[in-house]
Amino acid sequence: MAVQRIMVGYVELTEAESEELFQEVKKDKEVESYDALQALMEDFDSRIIEPETKPLKELLDEEAPTEEANAGTRYIEIFNKLEEDSRYRIKSSKQD
Repeated sequence: MAVQRIMVGYVELTEAESEELFQEVKKDKEVESYDALQALMEDFDSRIIEPETKPLKELLDEEAPTEEANAGTRYIEIFNKLEEDSRYRIKSSKQD
């Protein structure tokens, strides 16, 4: 079965993200194909969760270590927009 790019809300997942979502959903629901996953995702929406970017210097009164710019991991949260249901959080492959 070839990996297909899945669309969730306005976000089109990469093939790697689609595969990760497929594996997560397959554990919860009776989903055996990417077409079934895409049909299920019609009721879901998604949002990007950006890493919190507060410099340590602002959080610590003492001297803070040097930080790497844009450090952190971006995630995509996928949730049912119609009813309370399973939520999925997958690591975004686009870590600009």
